[in-house]
Amino acid sequence: MEYLAKLSEANLNGKLSSSAASNLELWLSEPRYSIYCERIRAMIDAGEWDKLNDAFYQIIPFGTGGRRGPVGVGPNRMNEITIAESAQGLANKVKKAVHGRRPKVVVAHDTRLTATEFTLKTACVLAGNEIDVYLFDGARATPELSFMIRHLGCDAGIVISASHNPPEDNGFKAYWNDGGQVVPPLDGELIEEVQNAQEVREIPYEEACARGFIHRLGPADDDCYFNAVLAQSLISDRSARIVYSPLHGAGKYSVYPVLLKAGFKDIHLVESQKDPDGRFPFVPDHKPNPEITSGLNAAIALGRAVKADLVIASDPDADRLACAVPSESGPDYFVLTGNQCAALLMEFICARMAETGKLKSSHRIYTTCVSSPLMPTIARSYGLTVKDDLLVGFKWIAEQIKLLTDANDFLFGSEESIGFMKGPYTRDKDAAAAALLVGELASYLKSQGKTVLGMLDDIYRKYGYFSDAGTSIFLEGAKGSQRMKNIMEKLRKNPPREIGGQPILAIVDRANGEIRNVQGNKLGSVEGPLSNLLFFRLREDNKSWIAIRPSGTEPKIKFYFSLYHEVSGNIEENKKDLDELAAKLMKSMTEVAMAVD
Repeated sequence: MEYLAKLSEANLNGKLSSSAASNLELWLSEPRYSIYCERIRAMIDAGEWDKLNDAFYQIIPFGTGGRRGPVGVGPNRMNEITIAESAQGLANKVKKAVHGRRPKVVVAHDTRLTATEFTLKTACVLAGNEIDVYLFDGARATPELSFMIRHLGCDAGIVISASHNPPEDNGFKAYWNDGGQVVPPLDGELIEEVQNAQEVREIPYEEACARGFIHRLGPADDDCYFNAVLAQSLISDRSARIVYSPLHGAGKYSVYPVLLKAGFKDIHLVESQKDPDGRFPFVPDHKPNPEITSGLNAAIALGRAVKADLVIASDPDADRLACAVPSESGPDYFVLTGNQCAALLMEFICARMAETGKLKSSHRIYTTCVSSPLMPTIARSYGLTVKDDLLVGFKWIAEQIKLLTDANDFLFGSEESIGFMKGPYTRDKDAAAAALLVGELASYLKSQGKTVLGMLDDIYRKYGYFSDAGTSIFLEGAKGSQRMKNIMEKLRKNPPREIGGQPILAIVDRANGEIRNVQGNKLGSVEGPLSNLLFFRLREDNKSWIAIRPSGTEPKIKFYFSLYHEVSGNIEENKKDLDELAAKLMKSMTEVAMAVD
């Protein structure tokens, strides 16, 4: 009672939110949380109210990448309790969906510090619910998990991964029987199952094995995945010299073997970053996010030393790929953005398939609404069917594939955050297939005496120049979460009439599907699922815009910018002028947003 009284007092004094106080009371009183009681009491005695508030104010939601966050105590943390409840919730949902047989679930993990521990906990809970569990013998890439769901005929899949987050984080990604991550209404139903899971049914691992619930996957299963990736190949040229870093992640077991099996001979691994290690010791600031250019420093240094044609790096669960190529002059390397890489791949895929008569108008191209309009522009020029207004996350691309009469009509999908996917063999972005394709692209251009950056400029001359940029502002904890809510509310209710001197022509609000002007008058609507996302249109043809959204996986608010202009005269001057305008808009937009008290 003493600690419950302290919680009540802290709530009354404004030190603890009502939701945090309620969750803390539950964790202190329910037997299933008893292993954490001593730690919670110590935090209360020390008056660590900010930490307690952040750890207990909410139950970690399923965002664009599932459930993800710091490992620690509390419902807003990843721990054995939240992992077990997540697994129990998924088990309950699967058992309601499957009748007349034992359900099957495949589970994978990347190289996180708690990956093995959380994976075994998940397996034991699933087995405790009399579900067959398929486990790998070690870390595997997330796209291989997605592939294996359909390959094995499983009813669901789980990946224990926090993707590119810092070392202290981990996560639980849920996939359904189509190989895609869960989408509404299923994700909401899973949350409800988790919240209602009063009893976690679990058996020891040894018992699960003895009773035949645990099934180990072997090299033959990996080979099936490798063959599916290799089937995405477009040409036979393998002349590119490639530097690759898995950033201590699972790419060592997917990207690297795929390149070797494809026949690339001149591959150089970054020795300091090749071994799996959840501490990410040799990555700057221990942040294994290949979108952060400093994460490529070691790979680029090796690239200079060996005069590589291509430098690539994948994130810990090996679903995203960063690419750098030699500059047009000098020893430096140019890091391609996700949008630039998507455009290059789209042009390469379309041109090569058109040459062989394999490109069809029925081919589908999918991308997210915050990705550059350049890749869809290229696809449309080849007469392909394009959907470019999907919400952030490859689960929405997977959902579109599921709706196709023939999944093989899906050709290519991408998102600005260096995610790429060719063909329907998996239902998630895949660094291995992306590495294969950019390796072929670099080889093709090398054999013709051309460069990747030269090809990119040719694309701009043909389709126009798109200056695409993005920035994020981290707002951590419960206070940061409230700040993000305030920012989005202010921008909805009182939108700016112009940004950096550029008038806002229309506002697209994906929270309610409305298109309106700055005066608030409705102009139209947009179809699709709802999301906390705002667009400010700067051109009538929707080729220039600003987008704002809170991240679904990290404590930050994200800003996206895309500006378009036809190329005429000196292309470098064209790019410089538009890039300067984009930088001006970025500064102005973030200032407007962060002016919220």
